[in-house]
Amino acid sequence: MADRSRGRGGTLRLVCAVLFCLLPCTTQARGAEAAGASLERAWQEYGFQAFGNARKLFVEAGEAADADAEQRLQARLGLAFITHFQMPGRDPQAAIPLYESLLDEAPDEPGWKVLLLARLGDCHAEIGPPQLTEARRFYRRALEAAPDTSLMVQETILRLLTTYLREPDPEVYARGLAAAGEFAGQMRGAHFESIYYGLQSELAFFGGDMARMAEALAAQYRTGINNVKVKEKVLFQLARVYEVELRDFVQAEHYYRKLASEVPSSIKAHFALLRADELRAGKIQSDYAPALAPLGQGPPADDASGEEGGHGR
Repeated sequence: MADRSRGRGGTLRLVCAVLFCLLPCTTQARGAEAAGASLERAWQEYGFQAFGNARKLFVEAGEAADADAEQRLQARLGLAFITHFQMPGRDPQAAIPLYESLLDEAPDEPGWKVLLLARLGDCHAEIGPPQLTEARRFYRRALEAAPDTSLMVQETILRLLTTYLREPDPEVYARGLAAAGEFAGQMRGAHFESIYYGLQSELAFFGGDMARMAEALAAQYRTGINNVKVKEKVLFQLARVYEVELRDFVQAEHYYRKLASEVPSSIKAHFALLRADELRAGKIQSDYAPALAPLGQGPPADDASGEEGGHGR
């Protein structure tokens, strides 16, 4: 479906910098001290993606005579982030031992544990399919350690579910759908609820469960989609899956009309209205769309959803 990166590198770097500020620390209070001042400047440079400057400042902070144990850990965390995320030259494999060392030495506090476990999950996921099982293990450990109020819970759930889309195996897609069901309560009403249902719809589509796909897309639509392009795709997918796969022409007409009325600027809006009128008139074989296959015979692989879709807001 939609590009799952969504500017992931830059966004995640910013998120990590923000999450760093939420860790138990006294850096800002010690801004007059050499280590504290260097750390503050290092994170500023990191936020600007000036990684060369940030690296020097993190090293300077970690080696400062007045640096305490907490500040040395924070300096090492910054260096691990640079190894993991710096472009070009990012190296998730090399970042793994850095995060593992920090996990062994950091305070036994949720802020540290959740952040490090989730980033270890990212590293394993980014290395490739052979390490996806290990990535899921770290994501689940992060979720177990995270308080329900943690800012990272939703993000980590989405990252966990995304790993199931990277193995072209119906059994893996089914396990992904089962995993999605585990987190329904935590994601209900959450900021990223729309993306959560979008991921479910992808897992269902690739797993061949079209009824579940329609259910997930309908739930995604009900969350309220702010992005017009995503709303267009979700409504079109709903209309097509009900028409082509599920042969529920009442629901298909319903969603075609919603597309035409709610996204009138869409290039699909005119077709949607024409097809909705055909379905209302009982005309199953369209003058404007490919002929429907006989029941029990699936449509072309790209016809159930019409086009690549999107999970987002």
